[in-house]
Amino acid sequence: MGLFGMFRAKETPSEPPKKEPSPFAPALIEIARIISGGDEEVLQDVTSCAQDPKGWFAAHQERYEERGVVDDPDDLDQVQWLGLVDILEERGWVCDRDWKDELEDFSYFLQNLKGFQALGLELDESWFDEDEDIPAWCTVLTEKWKSQEVRVAAININTDSYVLFPTTYAHLDELQKLAGEIGQCIDYVEQM
Repeated sequence: MGLFGMFRAKETPSEPPKKEPSPFAPALIEIARIISGGDEEVLQDVTSCAQDPKGWFAAHQERYEERGVVDDPDDLDQVQWLGLVDILEERGWVCDRDWKDELEDFSYFLQNLKGFQALGLELDESWFDEDEDIPAWCTVLTEKWKSQEVRVAAININTDSYVLFPTTYAHLDELQKLAGEIGQCIDYVEQM
């Protein structure tokens, strides 16, 4: 074995480094599973976002720009958190509503969520005072849906909007714990 043979022997094809999923990923995926009722498309997208947040950001940069994240982000947890919200919203599981939403819009978007339909909920605009706001309307819904043990929850994205979705009390407890484990917040709207 000559000199070049010695170098060739040391040249071994290296395997690409394995990507380790973020510690954020398991909680994020479980949150998506609970909110979406196990929607496979949601879970696939959230898994992709969680496993490669930089790639997800690059592929969906326009959506992040709409949320005010314009540069290559340093906070990959934020990329994943906002990615979760966008995926759930695009698939019809949550709605992002401005804090000064009109009752008609609030009612329309909430009633058209897949979770609203899956839970068999009812909403009548006559229950509300249109001069109130989202937390007040959600308080009314909590009372109306008490027997079904359902209330409107929100995903906190640190803006003045509410990312709304209906959920059972049991699921809300679990969502609160999972979000807390990764330094995020999901709570019932009246607490936001």
